[in-house]
Amino acid sequence: MLVSAGVALFAAAVAVAPSAFSASAPAGIPPGYYDAADGKTGAELHAALHGIIGNGDHLSYDGVWDALKVTDEDPANAANVVMIYSGASMSENANGGGADQWNREHTWAKSHGDFGTSAGPGTDLFHLRPSEVGVNSTRGNLDFDNGGEPVPDAPDSFVDGDSFEPRDAVKGDIARGILYMAVRYDGDDGYADLEPNDSVGNGSAPFIGRLSVLLEWHAQDPPDAGEQARNDVIYDQYQHNRNPFIDHPEWADAIW
Repeated sequence: MLVSAGVALFAAAVAVAPSAFSASAPAGIPPGYYDAADGKTGAELHAALHGIIGNGDHLSYDGVWDALKVTDEDPANAANVVMIYSGASMSENANGGGADQWNREHTWAKSHGDFGTSAGPGTDLFHLRPSEVGVNSTRGNLDFDNGGEPVPDAPDSFVDGDSFEPRDAVKGDIARGILYMAVRYDGDDGYADLEPNDSVGNGSAPFIGRLSVLLEWHAQDPPDAGEQARNDVIYDQYQHNRNPFIDHPEWADAIW
């Protein structure tokens, strides 16, 4: 199946990252998709990208279950999905609220903007990822930052009283999901105006941090073929919009 073949690249993380971002475009970008952003920087680029990606389709929260089984499929076992924080592989059917199951992790914690699980930011695949129920609970609504103690069942991720640090292989993936959310949900469509800041302890405000750390993670862990394939599948099969920071990583510094 074409979708499975494309997503088989996902989670096969590339161990060696390039030293600098390439401005060359992945093959999946439709011709002309980003024309309105050409030559822009700062607030103008932010606004142009919002106009480009802001008309994507919204899934139902139930629909997210089936979508994640495709977007996060284990390339070594098509019946499993890969957990974002631990890297473990679990049966795609072990989804729910049980102790040995996985659920839908909002990397932009839904309380940061109070958007819940209704169609829109609460169901956007660019920041929703599979996670073991217990690990998801440990992360809770913490902001992102470096440091802490190893997370039970995800020892390559770390947690302390006010922040969560994901494993190295997905630091950039998570950062780019956060940056996408900040551009996609700009307060002009009935949803909260989501913004990254350089704080922790943001609570219920429509902010998430820390921006400086997220930008470091974005640079340290550039998009690999698997992340690009996931972007293509979300565009082709589900939301019909793209994450510009996967397609053009250099735009993160151009805006922030």
